[in-house]
Amino acid sequence: MEANRRDANLQIGKRLKEARNNLGRTQAELAVSLGVSEEHYRKYESGATGLSADKLLTLHRTYGIDPTYLITSRSMKGDFDVEYYIANCDKEQKDVFMDRVFAYMLRIMKK
Repeated sequence: MEANRRDANLQIGKRLKEARNNLGRTQAELAVSLGVSEEHYRKYESGATGLSADKLLTLHRTYGIDPTYLITSRSMKGDFDVEYYIANCDKEQKDVFMDRVFAYMLRIMKK
């Protein structure tokens, strides 16, 4: 059982790090949001410590990180249809979405 828990924590930590990087956030920022030290947060990403349900909920509410994705590597939302979203959102939602897409693309291009 311990080996399974360790493997699960490692996989969750890997996905958490990927989500954090995709959002352009630092470990320090997420640590503050979760109410833990930066050192403790590093343990989440390394898999040394598992995330509790309340921490998963905080990540979801604060950053939109899908807890199902962190745990299973599958999104509970399914496939995202960009054309459908843009066609069915208001101008403000579209502007926010496009700002996030461009910021994400800029971060990738800088790497």
